[in-house]
Amino acid sequence: MKSIIARFIFLLVWAAQGLLASYPVFAEQMEPDEFAQGVEYSLLMSKKDKVCKHMLTMFNQDLTKFGAEKYDEHEEFRSIGWKKETITRVEGDRDVTDFVEVAHFDIDNDGSMNLVFRWRGPMGGYDRDILYIFPSPGASGKRWTLMEIAHSPGRISYDGYFLLSPGRAGKTKKGSTIPSMASISLVEPFLLGGTVYVVLRPLYELATGTDPVTEFSKVVVITKYRGGKYGGGPGPDEKETGKRDDICYLKVRTAPYVPARQ
Repeated sequence: MKSIIARFIFLLVWAAQGLLASYPVFAEQMEPDEFAQGVEYSLLMSKKDKVCKHMLTMFNQDLTKFGAEKYDEHEEFRSIGWKKETITRVEGDRDVTDFVEVAHFDIDNDGSMNLVFRWRGPMGGYDRDILYIFPSPGASGKRWTLMEIAHSPGRISYDGYFLLSPGRAGKTKKGSTIPSMASISLVEPFLLGGTVYVVLRPLYELATGTDPVTEFSKVVVITKYRGGKYGGGPGPDEKETGKRDDICYLKVRTAPYVPARQ
């Protein structure tokens, strides 16, 4: 039931932002002055201050210096070691070549390496991430197909992501309110202190206007993935089995986008 509700609410978020994939014209209508940009993050919830405050400081420094998060500027994210790999996918009645990112790391912190693919593709004209997770590195030099990857035993996909209620969350900022869910689009694993965490980021650049539903697109989650599947898979009735331990919730304050001076 939660999965159904999450998908319904997530569609409302898309609709409110004009991003439904069936209507890409909305994405084309957005002009630079219609976008938002991050100004400052605040901490909504923390279960581990050492991690949450470290990432809060990092992201706020990025916003001040670059106007956006710059994951590749930080060793925590570079240490994952993403590399591009060629795959095959079916397009109509023929096979075509495509690309994914691939890395070997212990994403679920169980002591064994995983093979992780990241598929970054457009949805309504904007990037969305899916992580496909396998329990072992797999055969070296294997040429994977998208169909094989899509049937991975583990997955983290964009979708409506239910947040912990205040009673189950860690320390919360006084006077702050944790929304019921977050609208996740981008997935960025990182390594800190020997532990792998995953940043689940919304496309807050598109969360403009005063509609309350845009609040779902301003919360960034830092979680520890524990296994299973999150988000939609190749089968319409596929059950979600994902397990996670949310560590931090950050909320971004935005302002109208200002193009960089040339």
